[in-house]
Amino acid sequence: MTKDLVGLAILALSLALPMTGFAEDIEFLSGLDEQSSSCDFDDGDCCRHGGFWFAGAEATMLQAVVRTGGQITASFSDTTAPGVSTAAFLDGDGLDEFAFGPRVWVGRQLNEKWAFVGRYWDLSANSLHRPDENPNIPNTGTNFATFEQGDTAHLYTADLEFIRTFEPGAWKIDAMGGVRAAHVDARSDFLGFGVFTTGNFINLTLQNGFEFDGVGGTGGLLGRRQIGDTPFSLVLGGRFSYLGGFTDAFGRASGTVADSPSAPLVGAATVTRNGASAHASIGELQAGLQADYPLAFVPASAFIRTTFEYQNWAIHGHPTGGAGFGGTIGELTTNSFSRAGMAPPPGGGLDGKADAHLLGVSIAVGINW
Repeated sequence: MTKDLVGLAILALSLALPMTGFAEDIEFLSGLDEQSSSCDFDDGDCCRHGGFWFAGAEATMLQAVVRTGGQITASFSDTTAPGVSTAAFLDGDGLDEFAFGPRVWVGRQLNEKWAFVGRYWDLSANSLHRPDENPNIPNTGTNFATFEQGDTAHLYTADLEFIRTFEPGAWKIDAMGGVRAAHVDARSDFLGFGVFTTGNFINLTLQNGFEFDGVGGTGGLLGRRQIGDTPFSLVLGGRFSYLGGFTDAFGRASGTVADSPSAPLVGAATVTRNGASAHASIGELQAGLQADYPLAFVPASAFIRTTFEYQNWAIHGHPTGGAGFGGTIGELTTNSFSRAGMAPPPGGGLDGKADAHLLGVSIAVGINW
């Protein structure tokens, strides 16, 4: 993980620009001086003199909590001496893990006030751990089985938008608007395997998850205010996106439970709902500091920017059910259920739901050309 973060920081150092902070250095970097600002922009030579391309990268380091809307419950119980034991779990609702991902962009400044930009952000994470115990069913005794759960999640956004710069008072504000495509998926895999108690064997897999793909509108504001005569600026930004699209969701249960010499208990069940219409809203906030340092011998400025970042994703769509496996064979009783992704929340409701919350920091360093 440390090597990955160092590599990403090096990438950001060599490529990065502030996401929309280029507006602060327009006159210095692009040649849009008093002469060019007063010219007729219908003139081709003037436009070529005034505009410039920009590109950059940023590292985001976020605690990602992605909830599928599903849940996995599993219990195993041998109540006959000498191997009395109960193991019960309540988990499988998504991922909670620290993750990092790059944000890259490229665009063109058209004049002092207008620009367009394409931007892409991508984050993925996974974890492997012992599933959480069920607080409603006490775990007792000793068993020899292996229980583990793997969680994965992947999110990305791709934006294409225009930017209009305003300068009210001491502030510089970029108003952004355009189109966004976004994706989010998450899944959980529960495995119980091995000898539970003497003479009793289990092999059970429970899975659930969802994915959403959508396209819609996005808009935001990014404001910067210089702090006194220092090279530092306060940075405040917010963005909201609303997307229409489709979800795929599933829940699966399959397994074998054996108690020698009885015949094993074998079963499998699955439920899926693919291509269901859905919509999503995404809110984003950033707050931090940016420092710009003009370079002496080239028409460029070095910068460093760090911000706190928060994202909230809410996905609503059609609900999906679940799949279970259970029964008693000899001395061993098992009950399990995999509530599918995009299931209605506990306590009722007609809509299927999933969500994501991401909180952390983003760091951008590099050269403004």
